[in-house]
Amino acid sequence: MYFQDEKYGCKYKKAFDNSHIPMMIVDLETGIIDDVNQAACNYYKYSKDEFVLMKVQDITEGEGKEAYQKDILKGNSIFTLKHRLGNGEVRDVEIYSVIIEAEKRGQVFFLIRDAQEGAKLIKEHKLNKAYFDILFNNSPEAIAIADKDFRILTINESFKSVFLYSLDDVEGKDITEILCEEKAYCDSYNFRESIASGKFRKEEVRRKRKNGELVDVLLMGFPLVVEGEIIGAYCIYSDITEVKQKEIEIETLRNKDRLTGLFNKDYFMRSLKNQMEKKKDDYLAVLVLGINEYNEINEALGQQVGDEVLKEFAQRLRTSLEREALIARLSKDEFVVSLPSIEDISHLKNLVNKIRAKMENTFVIRNKYIEITPSIGISIYPDDGREPVGLVGKAGIAMSKSKEIDLHNPIRFENSLAREVQENFWIKTDLRQAIPRKELFLNYQPIYNTITNEILGVEALLRWNHGERGVIQPGDFIPMAEKTGLIHDIGRWVLLNAFKQNKEWQDLGFKPIYVSVNVSVLQLEHEKFYEEVMSILCRIGLDPKYLQLEITETFFTQNYQSIVLTVKKLSRLGIRIAIDDFGTGYSSLGQLCEININNIKIDRMFIDGVDRNNNKSKIVKAVISLAESLNINLTAEGVETKDQLAFLKENRCTIAQGFLFSKPVEKEEIKKLFKKVI
Repeated sequence: MYFQDEKYGCKYKKAFDNSHIPMMIVDLETGIIDDVNQAACNYYKYSKDEFVLMKVQDITEGEGKEAYQKDILKGNSIFTLKHRLGNGEVRDVEIYSVIIEAEKRGQVFFLIRDAQEGAKLIKEHKLNKAYFDILFNNSPEAIAIADKDFRILTINESFKSVFLYSLDDVEGKDITEILCEEKAYCDSYNFRESIASGKFRKEEVRRKRKNGELVDVLLMGFPLVVEGEIIGAYCIYSDITEVKQKEIEIETLRNKDRLTGLFNKDYFMRSLKNQMEKKKDDYLAVLVLGINEYNEINEALGQQVGDEVLKEFAQRLRTSLEREALIARLSKDEFVVSLPSIEDISHLKNLVNKIRAKMENTFVIRNKYIEITPSIGISIYPDDGREPVGLVGKAGIAMSKSKEIDLHNPIRFENSLAREVQENFWIKTDLRQAIPRKELFLNYQPIYNTITNEILGVEALLRWNHGERGVIQPGDFIPMAEKTGLIHDIGRWVLLNAFKQNKEWQDLGFKPIYVSVNVSVLQLEHEKFYEEVMSILCRIGLDPKYLQLEITETFFTQNYQSIVLTVKKLSRLGIRIAIDDFGTGYSSLGQLCEININNIKIDRMFIDGVDRNNNKSKIVKAVISLAESLNINLTAEGVETKDQLAFLKENRCTIAQGFLFSKPVEKEEIKKLFKKVI
């Protein structure tokens, strides 16, 4: 037997037995089957014991019975026979034969393949190759096939289009040397390592065209493996130039303000953080700028003009600042700048002055001449903070303060500004709950006839009894009420409770007096203020002549005509109209006559020291004479001494209020004062 030969021994026995291909060892002269493997048994459907009792001729049909030996002796190594299987089926088989010698006799080794399966495999191979050729040659992606040393074997048409190479240019050449620029050798090395270890690799890289241009591609590399051995690489290059361009556009949109082209807030904050990390303890300035007239421009000229102003403002900022400056649009009409190269305060002042000078040049928008002034707030790193949000926030606080007090100079952040902001915040928050929590109350200061010492009226003075902070004076919360619009609810509450209290005193039998209530200009501007006053009077049942509304002279400068109409309607009802703090505002004689003023309340600043200061006494005498000539009552506020009272009596001022008579008191105390004599 072949596998028992001393020369070969059992060296190939295991391979013979375990092969999935049918194999036989046959006596060359007789055709007796000496040995078969399990694959032959499976294919022919005979057991090994059955086979060793048979000759090849026993399973061969037709002419093949005699022909096979002749073919072998002629040296034919491949021939085709018809073999009958154990189940009676006849199959065409291809036999690959090798003559061997064992035990001094001739033997032949048969490797057998089903001819039909072989033809099928060949057909499948051709079909697969056709599929591959179609996909390879018509793929929109650039493809290169390389050997295990990464030398190019072939490329498709898309590769030629993307990289501008022909097959002659690249065949046999290292794919790295052809496509990689020098600085890309690192990623090329990683690619080679992945393929050599049998791993798929996918990465975005830049590769070089024949003309030297660089192109962004998505590279996908597949190891080519045959029977467990890596024989090459299949490389696909997807041109992602347009994708990259879109990404850049998207990134630009993400980081830029569409209207002005400046960076947006998010990008600014990220960049400011990087700047601050680089500066360490060196100085860096942050400026927040607001356009004071922006809302007026929008209302008067329209949003499109407002947008043009913003764009021009942004452009002037660009041209005002050094290249290192980072500029962004912070919100509607607010801009933010970081100045990372500040040498000292004088350097910063020069830059700010340069900005102001640029902005104060007339804007010409759509043939309209527009004047603007910027409010500027400044914070300094690291003095005012070490975090971007805090630094920008503090510059914003300073800018708001600059806008509030109408300064033309920039304001640098101070801790007092932060405390003011915090104070305003809790006032605004808690003030909304003051009415529901019943924290508001009224004190009353009597107004006296200086001749008879009788009470003519009382001024209702609002107080806020805060649950944690105690009693708060109106000067500390009324401005915030006006800013937030809460003044309308609070004003309505004051009118209702003041009217109700006056009616209650009358119902108790006290002499009827008027109650004087301070009214904000914002209340007078409200279109329903007149109806609200009428409604409350009717609800309480109080005669209008027992109500006096005190308005300040500032109303003469704000929506004057509409406010005058409201005041006239109230006056025609019989309601008294008084000008509060007279002498500190902007009223004219003509305006005093136009609105039928009943009472002028001369400010306490003129009464204080009137008995000692010659100039003040002259002013008070002049106002008294003016009131007499116009037939208007005059009330002196802030009377605190008997000398002041004596001066007023001597100069025919017959109405006064102040601490000399009474400080503001609760409603129950007023009852005790009705009969008090000075």
